[in-house]
Amino acid sequence: MATYAYQCTDCENIFDIQATIQEKEEGKGAQFLCPKCKSANIRQKFSIIHFIKNAFKGDEKPESCCSDGDTNKKGCCS
Repeated sequence: MATYAYQCTDCENIFDIQATIQEKEEGKGAQFLCPKCKSANIRQKFSIIHFIKNAFKGDEKPESCCSDGDTNKKGCCS
C-alpha cells in the first residue's frame, strides 16, 4: 500500500489516504471522503515527500547471482 495526499475542494482540508493502486484508481470507499466534512470532492495533491516515502518503502536490495560472493559464475557480475 502507498500513501497519497489529497485535498478536499469543499473545505480545503489536506489529508493522507493509504490505498493500493487499484483502490486509488477506482476512488471508491470511505477512505476517499474528506475526514473533516465527509465530502467526496477531493483531489490528489502531489508532493515530493509522499513520492520519496513511497519510492523507498520496503526498499530491499534484490539478491543477485553474486550475492553469495561467488563472482566466478558464468554470466554473473561481468
